[in-house]
Amino acid sequence: MRPGFHVTPQSGWINDPLGVTWHEGPTGGRYEMFVQYNPAAPEWSPACGWGQMSSPDLVRWEWVGVALTPGPDEVGCWSGAVVVDDDGAPSIFYTRVAGESLDVGSVVRARGDRDWSTWVVDPGEPVVAGPPDGLPFTQFRDPAVRRDGDGWSMVIGGGLTDGRGTALSWSSPDLSTWTFDGVLAERPTTETDPVWTGSVWECVQLFPLEDRWVLLLSVWHDGLAQYVACSVGDLHDGRFQPSTWQRFTANDALYATTSFLDDQRRRSAVSWVRESAAPGPAWAGALSLPVLLGLDGDRVTIDPHPDVDTLRSGLVADLGPTEVDVEPVVLGPFDPFLDIGIATRAGAGGLRLTVLADGVEVLVLASGDGQRGLTVGRPGRPDERLPDAGDHLRLLLDAGLAEVFSGGDTAAVRVDVAGPVALRVSAPGGAASLQGLTVHTMERFRA
Repeated sequence: MRPGFHVTPQSGWINDPLGVTWHEGPTGGRYEMFVQYNPAAPEWSPACGWGQMSSPDLVRWEWVGVALTPGPDEVGCWSGAVVVDDDGAPSIFYTRVAGESLDVGSVVRARGDRDWSTWVVDPGEPVVAGPPDGLPFTQFRDPAVRRDGDGWSMVIGGGLTDGRGTALSWSSPDLSTWTFDGVLAERPTTETDPVWTGSVWECVQLFPLEDRWVLLLSVWHDGLAQYVACSVGDLHDGRFQPSTWQRFTANDALYATTSFLDDQRRRSAVSWVRESAAPGPAWAGALSLPVLLGLDGDRVTIDPHPDVDTLRSGLVADLGPTEVDVEPVVLGPFDPFLDIGIATRAGAGGLRLTVLADGVEVLVLASGDGQRGLTVGRPGRPDERLPDAGDHLRLLLDAGLAEVFSGGDTAAVRVDVAGPVALRVSAPGGAASLQGLTVHTMERFRA
């Protein structure tokens, strides 16, 4: 089944989300969001362009059309960023790949009108022609542009021949002329403690979060996308100084995360759900739900964005404090478009939430069992673990795609669902306290 409240393409292929921007218009404020898009087939192609969507919030996206397609001198228009200048006009900065050099791109600017409906690529040379001389890059792409004082800053990621993942920085007073400022951050692929960050950094972004700075990147190595990593640190003299590194999410399903400010200037993010699946013959690719980012010391935390709550269309179950023992609590059946919230105070045996389709277990979330953490299990696949379960669990089930949030961490998983589901709450250890459980149905849409 196609997910009902996650973004999927009407046809073709989508991957990286790009340039999520809130702007005021003649009829009120709206978000614009772009994606890497191949309209020709449900598979990735070097000839990707940029698709565009629009929404009054972060969850009800409507397809606008194609913003960028490769020009005569381009193989593809790859990932980048969107900014709005002092006059209120938007610009796209994207990675141009040309000829046979797909690994090392250049950065091109396309200017938009104030209606966000027309995009014209600047004639002439790219604003950044490629890596600076003297740095032997094997990969170079994905500009991220942000306001920096009275000017602008650009970060571009890549990898060096000696195995260092690297981020470089440029500055500009006017978005047209860019000056190379040096290496923002780098880390060798041999460094693995506490997190390995590979040999190539994609989709690198630097942004302030509360009173710190965060470097966010997608880890690439040996031609394969790995996962998203990030570091909380400080910025001194144009150099990012990490305090620690972490996995951005608990598993590998999310990639190419992009961060942005929502309409209330809160730091938010959305990702590409890249876990392999066979969704259908006409379309492929999905985006995660929007999330809010926060800090817990030197750790980035992730929670569902409040706009997700607005998709709730009805309360179909509401349990107060309940002792779960030998007999499990069973709810449903429900259509598989649900927002499930659980508050726990588990005993030694812990609590287990099982999603069943046609009586078969398709997803098991187990907390407690004498240690903190949440185990996410699916039949025939290795268990995955969120490091800190906390006291609240939220499961957003959207047909064959589920997102789990607990303790400031998240995981996205594919599940084998093709119809109604039932929910079973049990206590394998014999007894546990369920403080509360709610089940909401969710509004569905197709972007």
